[in-house]
Amino acid sequence: MLSYLFGSSKSVKTDNSSSPALTSSASANPVDITVSCAESVTAGALANSLASEPGASKYFKGGIVAYNASSKKELLGIDTVYAELHNHANPFTTAEMAKAIVSKFKTRIGIATTGYSLPFHRNENKEADECELHIDKPYAYICLYDALLDKNITIKEEFDYDPTQPRSLQRAMVQAKVSIRATQLYRDYIKGLTQ
Repeated sequence: MLSYLFGSSKSVKTDNSSSPALTSSASANPVDITVSCAESVTAGALANSLASEPGASKYFKGGIVAYNASSKKELLGIDTVYAELHNHANPFTTAEMAKAIVSKFKTRIGIATTGYSLPFHRNENKEADECELHIDKPYAYICLYDALLDKNITIKEEFDYDPTQPRSLQRAMVQAKVSIRATQLYRDYIKGLTQ
């Protein structure tokens, strides 16, 4: 059943410094390592995942869902011109969101997600300052930013798309997978810091 719901994904990792290996084990977060999240593609699912552990209110300070360009600019101060020129879901914009959320919530760790949970096609519209987009396969960027170390880890996840399934189910599955992956990245990072 889980393979039906979650299918397969492919990860590509970029890192601006060395980081601990990702493992499948989770550990509790020390209270002094606070976290917040800025979400686009996950639409609140990441905050839900981070808040699901008992005692999460001791370290999880909150999050912002900035689903469209104007909310990214208004709530997080994101460079929407750059984001538009690079299809909104890119490593730079995701890292910018992770850094902005750390500043907003005064946390050590910020996690951000961007991406496309469904295939998406759009022609260029110069009057509306919109670039041409041809997203054939759903994907997401996840960035974890550690403000104390001024270090970020950005990964890209790609997902299979099944056109025989309802689009709403496909979107929900990608959002859940990205949230789970981001939460695991966070837990593994915290575990590496505390060992």
